[in-house]
Amino acid sequence: MLSCKFEGSKMMERQNKHFSAFMRNNIKWESFGSEQFLNVDVKLNLVLEIYTRPFTLLPVSAVEGPGNKVMQTLLDRLVPLLIQQLMHDYEEWIRQQRKRLQ
Repeated sequence: MLSCKFEGSKMMERQNKHFSAFMRNNIKWESFGSEQFLNVDVKLNLVLEIYTRPFTLLPVSAVEGPGNKVMQTLLDRLVPLLIQQLMHDYEEWIRQQRKRLQ
């Protein structure tokens, strides 16, 4: 991940002081018999300091558990979109290469 930051209101942008993220993507083109596919593995680590009320009054697990579920749901939706865009870009690249070779 090159960079990740919150944008918007001043309150939202202040969150950048309490947030960090690391993401690693491994994407492999693989074959199984005659079928070809992309194998995608995404690892996302987030660190978000809990420093505002009412969250500071709760046990960390009460905030962390739902936060993890939200992030997993988000990833479950975003990774397929990333793969779809990669496939679209790859098909466009192939089309341009074929056109150039003609």
